[in-house]
Amino acid sequence: MNYKRYQPIDPRDAFTVRPRRRAKKALAAAEDVESVAASQAAFLLAVRAGVLGHTPTTEKLKEFPLPDVAKLRRSRHLKVDEACKYLGVTQRELRQEAEPDLEKEMTRAARDVYEKPSVEAAAALFEAAMRSPHPLVAVAGAAGARETTRLRTEIRQTLEKAYRSEDALTSKLALAAMGQIPPMGDIPKKYVVRQPKSRKRRRKSNTAVVTHGTWAAGNDWYRPPDGDFYKALKSKRPDLDVHDQSFKWSGAYSHGAWEDGADLLRQWIPDQGLGVPDFFAHSHGGTVAHKATRGADAVQYDRLVLMAWPVRKRIFPDFTRVNRIIDVRVRMDLVILMDGGGQRFRTNEFPVEKHRHGWFDHSSTHESAYWDDHGLWDVL
Repeated sequence: MNYKRYQPIDPRDAFTVRPRRRAKKALAAAEDVESVAASQAAFLLAVRAGVLGHTPTTEKLKEFPLPDVAKLRRSRHLKVDEACKYLGVTQRELRQEAEPDLEKEMTRAARDVYEKPSVEAAAALFEAAMRSPHPLVAVAGAAGARETTRLRTEIRQTLEKAYRSEDALTSKLALAAMGQIPPMGDIPKKYVVRQPKSRKRRRKSNTAVVTHGTWAAGNDWYRPPDGDFYKALKSKRPDLDVHDQSFKWSGAYSHGAWEDGADLLRQWIPDQGLGVPDFFAHSHGGTVAHKATRGADAVQYDRLVLMAWPVRKRIFPDFTRVNRIIDVRVRMDLVILMDGGGQRFRTNEFPVEKHRHGWFDHSSTHESAYWDDHGLWDVL
């Protein structure tokens, strides 16, 4: 189990604390080292969204106030020297900077993004963050630096090192960044499986089905009989009669992969003898589920349970093909920030049932402990 109970820290304060050590002052005990790092990373990715002309979130979060990121939109790429000059150092000096001095520069650049936002301040913040001792912060900094300056060896090395991290969130965030940067897009391909084939079965039922998201086809959490979420769903809600097979698609990050997954799902559901199943989908597994409600042989769901779906209006489902939609997510989801999707599923076409608990961790929404903590088994 990798579920961590992150707590948000105001970004204007988060950069004053060393994310590699437990804070000795200024922060409450609950605001631990991992929450510091996750808060820094979330702010960096929100700034990156502004640089790209995106809106990181449409809501005002009093626990995590953001600056006017629209003012950060990039009109040109900066030279690395320009970003370092904003910090008052050269590239070489920044690489050799002592940790306390680096923290001071990050804090100043972060406050400048609030008080006098500019792409120069954002670029300076990314360059400093990429050298953070905490790999989660370094990943977010590298992803931002790629958008403000240029792709270079240092950025590649930072991401390649981070995706091998034992920390699940750091690894997933690095993979999400690498999937957007060719030819780094080749590295995450080892997490993609060949598209399975559908096989006919005689069983007829309306049982619950679970599927995975991007880069996750080889993970265990969604698979019978002992995957964490699969086993918990079977135990906590036996009335849903979870299916003895889970749905596997390639897990690749592309519109083509999502379309192929949807084509397979349209065939797989009737081949499995399922009529109108409950469907539990994590991340872009939800995108596959939505696409399958459209076109020839479109599927019908009873409950569609979306866990951390990166919202894209153009990929909404056909709402006439769904009886209920239950949307489970965390606030300021780091992987969704990297992905560029929306953080809230809102529409006037359908009464989406929203359940938002916790912060930052994309994978927590398919952890059984997360569902236990927030009483989610009872909302189905």
